[in-house]
Amino acid sequence: MRIHAPSWTPRPEIERYVLQQHDWLHRTWARLQACTPQTDAAPVSEVRYLGRALRLDIHASLFGGVQRHGGVLRVYAPPGGDASALVRAWLLARAERLLAWRLARIARKLGRAPSRFALSNAQTQWGSCTRRGHIRLNWRLVQAPLTLIDYVAAHELAHLVHLDHSPRFWTQVAALCPDVSARRAELRTMSHSLFRI
Repeated sequence: MRIHAPSWTPRPEIERYVLQQHDWLHRTWARLQACTPQTDAAPVSEVRYLGRALRLDIHASLFGGVQRHGGVLRVYAPPGGDASALVRAWLLARAERLLAWRLARIARKLGRAPSRFALSNAQTQWGSCTRRGHIRLNWRLVQAPLTLIDYVAAHELAHLVHLDHSPRFWTQVAALCPDVSARRAELRTMSHSLFRI
């Protein structure tokens, strides 16, 4: 892992920052290690959608497609085709609409909207907000329950008011989303399974 800082930053300041961020760095490193493909890993037999496990039922078909039937996700993949790519595309299509809807819903509560919204494919974070008010949410969030999606949306929207993680920032997040600590802990617990796909 490499730490980047402006050349004029004193080394003691960099070391102090690394020590302060130790827990985050450790979690991020563990998540990256968990996302590394393993050749002997068993094929995925289920996927999550809005917190609910959907069993994958894969069929050989001339044309690719995905259909949901209750708790089953039927995947029609051409012989030799990549069924997991079809599942990712299905989740991505739902994430685009659903995450935009949840973000807009909480933005109304805040009384401010992002200047731009896009999906992210980041491997280590759930969302981001720039100084210009551009918000990105990780498409994999569509696998999590709505309460966790709302927490991440509230977190990023609160950055429109406070672009830091100060006590005022967390007060703003709590005003937009109840049970912040519990939701944050639950997302941390689920992170490994949500990044599998």
